[in-house]
Amino acid sequence: MFILISILISILIAFLFTFPRYTERDDSATLQKYLSIKQDYLLSVMTFNIRFDGVERDPNNHFTKRIYRLTETIKKWQPSILNVQEPFTSQLLHWRSHLPEYYHCIGYQPDGIDRNLEHPSSQRDFQVAILYNSQILKLVEQDYIWLSKSPRVVESKDWDSSGARTLNIARFQLINNDNDTADIIVFNTHLDVKSEQARQEQAKIIRLTIEQWQNKYPTAAVLLLGDFNSVPKQAAYNILTSSDFLYDTWTICKSNTMMCISNSFSTTFHGWFGSIVNTYGFQLLQTILFTLSSSGIKLPYEIPKHLSSYIDIVKELWQFRRMVNLSEMISLWYHHRFHVDWILYKNSLDGTNYLQPRFIAVVDIRSRNYSSDHFPVVALFQLKHHRDN
Repeated sequence: MFILISILISILIAFLFTFPRYTERDDSATLQKYLSIKQDYLLSVMTFNIRFDGVERDPNNHFTKRIYRLTETIKKWQPSILNVQEPFTSQLLHWRSHLPEYYHCIGYQPDGIDRNLEHPSSQRDFQVAILYNSQILKLVEQDYIWLSKSPRVVESKDWDSSGARTLNIARFQLINNDNDTADIIVFNTHLDVKSEQARQEQAKIIRLTIEQWQNKYPTAAVLLLGDFNSVPKQAAYNILTSSDFLYDTWTICKSNTMMCISNSFSTTFHGWFGSIVNTYGFQLLQTILFTLSSSGIKLPYEIPKHLSSYIDIVKELWQFRRMVNLSEMISLWYHHRFHVDWILYKNSLDGTNYLQPRFIAVVDIRSRNYSSDHFPVVALFQLKHHRDN
């Protein structure tokens, strides 16, 4: 009997970490669908945590190897707007030299310094950089704030945030567009990885900032892209989407399959595991980890190396055991969506310009030779204009 039970358990575990399969062939098919509807009047956007340039356990994951895969990915998908997270300034400068020349880049530059990538002031100036196709978009205004109690204080942080978190803001006009009021305000961010309170407070600042920009430019549509280090239906997401303040492109697309194409890949952060993270086994692990994280339990960012670290984790889990939200855990598992990288949008405040999603997918899915420890998310929008009758 013991042998039979062991065999059944082994089969179950093998199943959980094998299905559902998602391969490079599936990713290629998604690309073909994307290219078949990508037209000049559709705005393509991508959010991509490209990972900082640092020491990697596997040399194949070092940026010097990944830079060519990253470049290949961008050339394949050709986003008009590319929001990236984590790169150091020198890293971004190096990568930009491999990209088509029409991609211009904006990040933080202190007062008195020309907004020119050739004169970066620090290695963190472009950690939430916005790259854009200058043949399609014209930059008309830019701003940059810190997600803290003092948004104009450089490198400021609060609420036990593990690092200074920022919001990059750019207002664009579409080139060769008959509607000269069709501005798009793009926001790029990267919320804290450790503190749940920090993520919530940072999300509140983002919401307030978007409100301020839309009040200033009521005809402009809004795009918020980034790495939010939490998943949909959790607190940061709810702050940004409550009362339909921002729309989740993924949710809207899934509810309108006649007009919008999407795939079903469950995860954007894979941590160098690749496409296997889409399997039921990894989905179950993510369900548990994200539920614990949203309950305020501070989990280690890396696999602990010492027994004492595991003992500390067990103590904290026991201390917070009553705060774990089982209904949230069930909801996470039910929706099978563990995206920490989101594309949110908002139509113009005056109702004249609005964005209609036509495509969204987790892309560049690989089982080896990764571009980053995240998979990018790509979306296509049609910008529509309500003309007065």
